Amino acid sequence: MYKVQLLGIVRLKTGVASLELDEKQVTTLHDLKGMLPGISRKEADDLLVLINGGKAKKHYRFKNGDTVVFLSPAGGG
Repeated sequence: MYKVQLLGIVRLKTGVASLELDEKQVTTLHDLKGMLPGISRKEADDLLVLINGGKAKKHYRFKNGDTVVFLSPAGGG
């Protein structure tokens, strides 16, 4: 199992704070981005993603115990 945390605007848009997934259900970060509720693949590609506190690679393969964090890039005006 691995945990997915959705923070900031991502959490508001999806209505979900976190998910727990089995690495057999969704094996790569690329696949996970395509299944976030209420978020298109294009929007998901623009999000910042950390895996176990470090920068994520597009085709990272999940392992038991991983923590994935999605957050919106900073914006301002």
